[in-house]
Amino acid sequence: MQVKSRLRRTLSFPQIVLYGLGTTIGAGIYALLGEITKVSGFFAPWAFLTAALLALLTALSFSRMVARYPRAAGASLYVEKGFRSKTLALVVGLLVIFAGVVSSAALLNGLVGYAQDFVAWDRNTLIFASVLGIGAVVCWGINFSAWVAGLVTVIEVGGLIWASSLSTEAAINANATFEVFFSSSFSTTAPLVLSGAVLAFYAFIGFEDMVEVAEEVKNVRSALPTAILLTLVLSSLLYLLLVSSAVLAVGPNFLAQSNAPLSDLVARLSQTNPLVMSAIGVFAILNGALVQLVMASRVLYGLSDRNQLPRLFRSVNKVTQTPIPATLICILFILSIALTGTVDQLARFTSLIILTIFTLVNISVVLDETRQPSASLPAQTIAALATVVCLGLAIKAVVDLMG
Repeated sequence: MQVKSRLRRTLSFPQIVLYGLGTTIGAGIYALLGEITKVSGFFAPWAFLTAALLALLTALSFSRMVARYPRAAGASLYVEKGFRSKTLALVVGLLVIFAGVVSSAALLNGLVGYAQDFVAWDRNTLIFASVLGIGAVVCWGINFSAWVAGLVTVIEVGGLIWASSLSTEAAINANATFEVFFSSSFSTTAPLVLSGAVLAFYAFIGFEDMVEVAEEVKNVRSALPTAILLTLVLSSLLYLLLVSSAVLAVGPNFLAQSNAPLSDLVARLSQTNPLVMSAIGVFAILNGALVQLVMASRVLYGLSDRNQLPRLFRSVNKVTQTPIPATLICILFILSIALTGTVDQLARFTSLIILTIFTLVNISVVLDETRQPSASLPAQTIAALATVVCLGLAIKAVVDLMG
């Protein structure tokens, strides 16, 4: 039986950090490393660094707003507060949901190359089974979902550290130097870095998902802003260490030509069975897709709870404390999109949607700050700069999609 109920604050600070790392890391390295090195070549580390710095600007805006308005469907709520428009807020909420399901679909496409090392299933069967599996976990409840995501996150971070250590050792033994990262003029490298940064920006998507579970976080006003920034810093450090060492160790062409780049990287640099890294890749990507599903269903619940969508989606199961109808509709959308798209197309499209949302949220911060008794000029300045950055990246994303 499903009844109108409230979500419970069960997530601790470590859980929400692991939740953020799970969605960020699963999306970033395991599914997209090959695609980004294909675009940026030896300048892939610069693409990741650029994307990280640009993401930080918007992360600061989200951190400020979630401390002020700690409710589900966060981005939609921030736009409503900033623009004072329920219509625009609904549009943003729907965009957030769409971004979540498209992102999850992109990850599930990236899963195929790793999973086929274990089972001789075709692409569609793998995607179908994966969607059902993560859907069952999410329906079981947020606390269970968070612990599963946290456990898998520890495993996938360990996989990144393992691959980084092997790559670093190989690069040192080959006497590789960082000179290759500075081998061309700015006019030559800038287009490659920017194109890679648009795609790498997808690798940092995750901090905005954390605000969507604000109603389920303990001590939310202090814990969640700190967790957002910590998640971004840790993800950036892991990415830069791995990408720099891997490019030096095996070159960008090797990574770009692989369907399971981290698995192939470990297989080449060690005597270990590559299936170990493939297994970690499977868990990492499933974890990212799971967290995207949690996020999308909570936004759908939040919009319904504010009477912007049908009442059905605000129903929370009294046993699992999960918005079952909202979760099920998101599962159906993920399945349909995953079966018809490719990882590169879906990742770029997700980046464009997210950049549009970020632009509106950053403008909302500027507008909302002007109405606050304790208005902060630094916060307004950072949000204004983030707006310009997101608009620029969005234009670049459109150009890349059309090209």
